[in-house]
Amino acid sequence: MTTRIVKSACKDARLDAVAKELMRQAMQCVDAKSEFHLALSESSFLDDFYARLMCDPEMRAMPWGKMHVWCFGETTRDDSIQVAIAEHSGIPEEQVHVGAMDSTIDCCLLSSRDVEALRGELCANCDTFLVIATSDCATACSQNAVTHWFC
Repeated sequence: MTTRIVKSACKDARLDAVAKELMRQAMQCVDAKSEFHLALSESSFLDDFYARLMCDPEMRAMPWGKMHVWCFGETTRDDSIQVAIAEHSGIPEEQVHVGAMDSTIDCCLLSSRDVEALRGELCANCDTFLVIATSDCATACSQNAVTHWFC
């Protein structure tokens, strides 16, 4: 496993770095295989990033129409990133999923709080993890994935 730690001076710089890496991952996958499979944590710690993802003009270039998004974690329907993504991104509703991930995931976005609770299936079937750290950076899954820690 390759681990990359990206340290930022402030929260905004950290969220910018995550957004840039997510966009890079998405564009690279769409160029290589015409689609991008993304898993998103329902963690409330990521709400600021998801707001940026939906509101930042630079993120409008995200290839939503060529993405499949899986949402994982516990939440209510009213507070779900699944609902926000489906309603505000322009991604086709049938490409937003909850539950079993029946595909290899290209990228998983999660908080460091989620790392300990990762299901083995997701950990084993994901190529890249983008982890937004709530405190110090550490290590994630022991699978053969690339992990980017944003601290």
